[in-house]
Amino acid sequence: MDLNTYLKNLEILVNVDCGSNTPEGLQFVTNFFQKLYKDWIVEYHELNGINPVLVIKNRDVDNFDFLFIGHNDTVFPEGTAAQRPFKIEGDIATGPGVYDMKSGLLSMYEVAKEFKDSSLNICIIINTDEEISSLISRELITEMGKKTKYALVFEPARKNGNMVSERKGLIKYEITFNGKAAHAGIAPQNGINAIVEASHWVLEISKLQNLELGNSINVGIINGGFGVNTIPDKAIIKFEGRSHDINHFENIEKTLNRLKENPYVEGINVEIKEIGYRPPLVLNPLSKELLDKFEIVKKQLKIDSNWEKTGGGSDANFLGILGVGVLDGVGPVGGNSHEASEYLVISSIEKRIEMVKEVLKMFL
Repeated sequence: MDLNTYLKNLEILVNVDCGSNTPEGLQFVTNFFQKLYKDWIVEYHELNGINPVLVIKNRDVDNFDFLFIGHNDTVFPEGTAAQRPFKIEGDIATGPGVYDMKSGLLSMYEVAKEFKDSSLNICIIINTDEEISSLISRELITEMGKKTKYALVFEPARKNGNMVSERKGLIKYEITFNGKAAHAGIAPQNGINAIVEASHWVLEISKLQNLELGNSINVGIINGGFGVNTIPDKAIIKFEGRSHDINHFENIEKTLNRLKENPYVEGINVEIKEIGYRPPLVLNPLSKELLDKFEIVKKQLKIDSNWEKTGGGSDANFLGILGVGVLDGVGPVGGNSHEASEYLVISSIEKRIEMVKEVLKMFL
């Protein structure tokens, strides 16, 4: 590979604002990769008009040996690229999305192009909504995953060089409580207090947390009311749960249904909306087979790297639940994703690309 070209392309990508809700930037980076893969079969999926998805194949077949996946979107607002554009200082590159995961997308291309004409059937997905739980692209990812044996997610490696074998699943909810407004002094008996009901739910939901088992609950947002002299007629809470055990999510759902059927405040109306979901990613037999091949190659290339279980989710979660052999974090090394101090270790780029190539050669 030509590292100079890689870094020039990385500069182009990093210097474009492409948060998950930035249509122009997302279109630019999508077009960039559409041109890069011009010699492949490229399917452009518009979906919601904001978050396009590319499905790229080396040949027109129904089933694939490998699925590669990565995302174009970042978490940063418009104007971030102008405030802190791509920069190289020594072995470190910085800029919004340089690590998570513009570099991983370019590494994915460097790997893929070597195997375009090989005996391996390869599918590539590049989406633009991963940072908002892949709400738009989830169905398409699942559809292609059902046709795939193995998958590699080119999210970046950890700052210590470790890759990811398992991820917690997560589920996000928005709960809306509709009560009835009334004057708190003159006619409090006529009101139905939405905040009281919401508060009861917060306490009951939070009881499901068990950190010893790795089951977390976080009610991160609560809104309601507009004055202490008025019974609040509306309240909203948003929360998430995370776990390696899918039973945690089933318990959350059962609890929400129980609370809705047995309200604490008489007359309240409750709306439950799921706003994000990723099933747990666990190490299945095919994943273990793939991991063992990585272990062989790591020793050959003298790469110091272990495997981690992490609480964060990625598009790998959608694939593992299907029985696909999937590993994550096979991109280059860096750190501080989602932060202004996000960075990429340039010297890790070629080594990690070589590692993935050598693993794929073992399947030829």
